[in-house]
Amino acid sequence: MKTCLGSQTNREGARIISTRWFLALGIAVAAVFTLALSPVQASVGKRVALVIGNSDYEYVSKLDNPANDASDIADALSRIGFEVTSGFDLDYREMRLAIRDFAETAADAEMVFIYFAGHGIEIDNTNYLIPSNAELRSDRDVDFEAIRLDTLIGAIAYSPGLKVVLVDACRNNPFIVDMIRTTATRSIGRGLGRIEPGGVLVGYAARSGTLALDGEGRNSPYARALLNHIEQPGLEIGKMFRKIRDNVYDLTNGSQEPFTYGSLPGRDIFLVPTPAVSAIEPEDAEMPPPSVRQRLFERYSEAQELGTLKAWNTFLRAYGHKTDEAVVLAAREARDKLVARSTSTGQGLSRELWLDVSFDSSGAAILSREQGIAVQRALSYLGHDTGTPDGVFGPRTRAAIASARLRAGIPHGSKVDRALLRVLPDVPRIDALKSGKARKHDIDELPPGLEPRLAKAMVALDGYEFIFDYHEGHLYLAVLPGGYARSWKLGNDLAKKAGGYLATISDAEENRFLSDLFRNDERFLEYYAPANELNGPYFGLYQIPGSQEPSGGWVWVTGEPVTFRAWADGHPRPEKSSDYAAFNVLLKSQSRNEPLRTWASNSPDNPKGYLIEID
Repeated sequence: MKTCLGSQTNREGARIISTRWFLALGIAVAAVFTLALSPVQASVGKRVALVIGNSDYEYVSKLDNPANDASDIADALSRIGFEVTSGFDLDYREMRLAIRDFAETAADAEMVFIYFAGHGIEIDNTNYLIPSNAELRSDRDVDFEAIRLDTLIGAIAYSPGLKVVLVDACRNNPFIVDMIRTTATRSIGRGLGRIEPGGVLVGYAARSGTLALDGEGRNSPYARALLNHIEQPGLEIGKMFRKIRDNVYDLTNGSQEPFTYGSLPGRDIFLVPTPAVSAIEPEDAEMPPPSVRQRLFERYSEAQELGTLKAWNTFLRAYGHKTDEAVVLAAREARDKLVARSTSTGQGLSRELWLDVSFDSSGAAILSREQGIAVQRALSYLGHDTGTPDGVFGPRTRAAIASARLRAGIPHGSKVDRALLRVLPDVPRIDALKSGKARKHDIDELPPGLEPRLAKAMVALDGYEFIFDYHEGHLYLAVLPGGYARSWKLGNDLAKKAGGYLATISDAEENRFLSDLFRNDERFLEYYAPANELNGPYFGLYQIPGSQEPSGGWVWVTGEPVTFRAWADGHPRPEKSSDYAAFNVLLKSQSRNEPLRTWASNSPDNPKGYLIEID
């Protein structure tokens, strides 16, 4: 269970996400003999987490990422079986109540996990976490306006199980410029101070006395590294923190080094349990040689150790054809989770467009026309109809905003605020990926801020050349078949794999859009001499076998009614093999340079391309 606390706005938008016990994959490799792993059900006790992200400070500069970091960490913990309580932009009273209530929840927990992102300071060797409404005019105000880290640690000290507190709050002290020192000998430190916790493992985003970075993207370097490893199956927690340290060090070119204080028990501890998974083949299946099978498991282990999108893609390119292998299915699931994370932890709208946006007293963004158009285009990329982007927020745009907020799980309403800006896709980044001619896209490092449907389609179309664009909230792709095996059925299967279907066409405007999508790439065109015509890519219209020729029984793959037709002269043909529709132009009546906006009925073999639509 994931419970959200926070300011009034956040509390109104509180949502509960059901607990998902995540069963991870464990790999055992035998050097000579064929492997046969039996399933083991992991046994885990009560696991609870408190996650707080303070970004919107009232008296000092706001931070870009803590709310994002907290939200993403909370989602990750929820996915691996923690009951998560999350709070955003909590003031002093809300933080104290959240800690008090969580202490009761954690009293009998086997695993307790706390993550705080925001401002933190150290005064006289005492560390403080700063609520959103802290003013801190003098050094002595900290005891009345901030939360001691010791208080947080003490609240869970008597929980019987593993206790972890992570503090991503070592940023520079924003209060020091105006803070009055009441005692000349009182020290105000840089970053957070070293501690010696008893029975609790405490992790700092940066070593004591040094500063942590807020990050240039959606997440801080520390949160990004934590997200890279926290869901990795079979990763012992001590090693996890070592990998996080190395990851942050690399991300910051050595300027930031996380550090942990406290100690762990001697036994191995896994945040994600490591049950074995059945890899027993059917009795009549032909088993590969032991050396080949051993290499499969070794390569899987290597990809699991790296845990990167590139590593999983490399493994799946080599072994993805082994569709019944348990390790291949697990690798595909791990890859898909990373893809989903890349879309849910994107930067949001381009920083150049919205970082300088001001907000009114209700938290609504005050947008320029350019920014308004970007918001409308981002909403349309997510599948919400805003009409023609013009920067004017009429009823359709407001309805689209309300729908987008509901789908994203942020507080309801029809205003553009920071929460919405963070979940909108990065329009300039997506536009930069567009091209007039089909090309392959590198999916080993998906850029942040992608629209989810596009990210999924890019992974499914790995190795294919394609063009993409959006129309009335739908994503369309013109895909070159590639290779020698090509047919209407293969295109239909590829569309399903990409998350959509072969395109359906409901009006002349959609027909024009689709023909313009591929018109500048001659590889989608094929000259058919007997009829003096050009044929283009196939889409989702076909004729049911046995229907009356030539025009009977034509249906869309989705089952929707055929209300629009654009058949070229002489089509559909009466031949029984011509049961699949493609774009076409008759050269005897039109110039070769004219766009293909009419249709032909063709055979299912050797198409020049496929048009895919994703809702």
